[in-house]
Amino acid sequence: MDKCRLSIIVPVYNAEEYLDRCLISILEQEFASYEVILVDDGSTDSSPLICDRYSSVDPRFRTVHKENGGVSSARNAGLDLAKGEYVMFVDSDDSLLPDSLEMMMEHVTGEDIVVGGYTVYICGVPGREVLPNEARSYRGEDMNRFYNGNIRRNCEMLDAPWSKIFRRKSIGGLRFCEDLCYAEDKLFVFNFLASCSSACTCPFPVYAYHTRSGSLGSDVVSDRHLMQLRRFLPAYAEVLARLEERYPSCVKINELYHKDVVGRYICRILNIFLTRKTRLLDEGYLGWIYEMMSADKDLGVFSVRFAQAGNILLYKIGNIGFSLRMYRMCSALVSMFKKIR
Repeated sequence: MDKCRLSIIVPVYNAEEYLDRCLISILEQEFASYEVILVDDGSTDSSPLICDRYSSVDPRFRTVHKENGGVSSARNAGLDLAKGEYVMFVDSDDSLLPDSLEMMMEHVTGEDIVVGGYTVYICGVPGREVLPNEARSYRGEDMNRFYNGNIRRNCEMLDAPWSKIFRRKSIGGLRFCEDLCYAEDKLFVFNFLASCSSACTCPFPVYAYHTRSGSLGSDVVSDRHLMQLRRFLPAYAEVLARLEERYPSCVKINELYHKDVVGRYICRILNIFLTRKTRLLDEGYLGWIYEMMSADKDLGVFSVRFAQAGNILLYKIGNIGFSLRMYRMCSALVSMFKKIR
């Protein structure tokens, strides 16, 4: 095989229902200078056998079997083995769209990252497309234009590693955080962006992101989710501070702490406190939240969604004890109403 240009890393865990669809979509690509690293993360179904079958018939496919350690651990294992000039991540329950590799690789002119679009499939039915705003290469100061054009709607263009190609040399020693099982992919992408200096965008769908009925948001009110957010948000805030320092005139980057950290994640936590009893609601957790909010220089009572005005007002009052009593009273009332209904 010629020198491998692209390493495709596929973390696999109990994916027997979807794995063939994923791997066939790779095999059917016109672009052929790739290796596929299948990382079986301790699967207990037939996924290991499926991985071995593909590896036995195509020398571009390699299978690694390891103990279960989570998707970050699997992706990191793939990164440690990758030999390609560029790296791509494909989830085992998703798939590549036809000719996507060829279309993306022909746009590469040495950039650190190539960003393509994706189509959201719900129960196998194609839905909306999420696409970069233009076909363009960005370098140096032009990266401001890259961020201003592609940071939108909860960072949906940049918050996942799939539908992108990363220059392996630029990844260096960066790895996915194995202590996180939520937003670890977003943290990886933004840490990569904080150190890279060039990007390329391809405004067409290259990736099929498959969701299933009931698969979205099933864990976003649990105590486990609250603890994951407490681990994720300080790390995310730190990488945003590095991006702001690097691109001080970039409007969209400078809005992210207000709109994403506080307006999205912090407000989600406060809404959970309002509507569900949790042992995590104490002065320590709420004090940490208010400390995060205090770093938001743009935060006003009506500066985020109108429905968040009560949460912001409680913060502005500045009495943690009073806020605790209000959240506990509201969550108790909601719980009582749910039981009655």
